[in-house]
Amino acid sequence: MVRIIVDSTSDIPQEEAARLGVIVAPLTVRFGEEEYRDGIDLQPPEFFARLAICRELPTTSQVSSGVFMDIFRDALADKDDEIIGLFLTHRLSGTYQSACIARNTFPRRRIYILDTGTGSFGLWLLVMEAVRMRDKGCTGAEIAERLEELKHRVVIRIALETLKFAQKGGRIPMTAAVVGSLLQVKPILRIIDGKIEIEKKVRGNQAAYDYMAKRMDEEWDRTCAPSLCSAQCPDLLASFVRRLETETGMTQYDHHELGVVIGVYSGPGAVGVAYLQKNAGY
Repeated sequence: MVRIIVDSTSDIPQEEAARLGVIVAPLTVRFGEEEYRDGIDLQPPEFFARLAICRELPTTSQVSSGVFMDIFRDALADKDDEIIGLFLTHRLSGTYQSACIARNTFPRRRIYILDTGTGSFGLWLLVMEAVRMRDKGCTGAEIAERLEELKHRVVIRIALETLKFAQKGGRIPMTAAVVGSLLQVKPILRIIDGKIEIEKKVRGNQAAYDYMAKRMDEEWDRTCAPSLCSAQCPDLLASFVRRLETETGMTQYDHHELGVVIGVYSGPGAVGVAYLQKNAGY
């Protein structure tokens, strides 16, 4: 049996993970002296409510190698069990490295660990391909090989309400956040192959959605439904969906609310889309 393990920055709700047969390893978030497991002790609505009033940005912690050792041990209950581990890009967390350390304690077992180069709703695209292949009876090696190819084609674009949270969390330079705030622009981040950049700054939500929709229309491999995210902003999400439908002809998509760990850096009001590019020629 192939066991699929992801970290909680995939933002897969516990109920959905159970339905898919996916094991979720939780990162932690700390407000002062209070520590919570992402997606278990703290859910997105409560988290964003606290984020809005906290004086200092909460901190996040990677999954430890010890936690992974316990998860791997349970997942390898049968001698023929295999593990596919899909984790947030190493540029944002040490979780991938913790998983690699844990893997080395099981040298005779088939454990495939991937730095996906993405996270959250981008990671979801790879999780669903892993689930599909597992259910077809593919081996761990076959799934790992396929995902190593696909991960380079996953692109995320996300429009933030502000760069304040990303800057405070050390994910972008302070100068970029200050400029964005002074100009009152809508920053659009692009994430691909683990690289995060401010791709565009525009004025207003509709300009941001127009830009992301046009880029998606040019690049999107339509054989795979896109994945959308939002951060406690249903009205903004609905507007974004309408723009994507008009520009790209999108009729199906998956949607997840941004979770606790990713939400520390995005802040509320963010919407985004992830999809597979037509090819790797970016």
